[in-house]
Amino acid sequence: MLFAGLMGVVLHRTIYGRSVLAIGQNIRAAWLAGIAVGRIRFMTYLLSGGLGGLNGALLAGYFRGASVDIGNEYLLASIAVVVIGGTSVAGGKANVPGIWGAALFLVLLLTMLNTFNVSAGVRLVVTGLVIIAVIVAASGRQAAR
Repeated sequence: MLFAGLMGVVLHRTIYGRSVLAIGQNIRAAWLAGIAVGRIRFMTYLLSGGLGGLNGALLAGYFRGASVDIGNEYLLASIAVVVIGGTSVAGGKANVPGIWGAALFLVLLLTMLNTFNVSAGVRLVVTGLVIIAVIVAASGRQAAR
């Protein structure tokens, strides 16, 4: 939680974070505004790769061994948390408190489905349906503007 708060401050209060959001909104406009697009993108990919490696090491330690498929079950959940939380998948809009709320919602939903002994396939379908519902609701809200 502390790390997410720190990253929220970095995204919204630092030159680097505002540059990342500007590049996500419109890369050409960011370049014309004088942002070093290549350097910022390189730093962002470097940060993402480092955090992904740290996450992989933590998962390998949790499962007491490494495997190529170790994080497959978390892929759809991570996309769902971003979409449900209100962060733009296309870039340019970040919502850290929304991510926390979405993560809580998804954990509660999957815990409820596990309590009812629902199979893994049904859990994936329900997660996918939630993603689709949020995308449809968000696109309908933008069309009404």
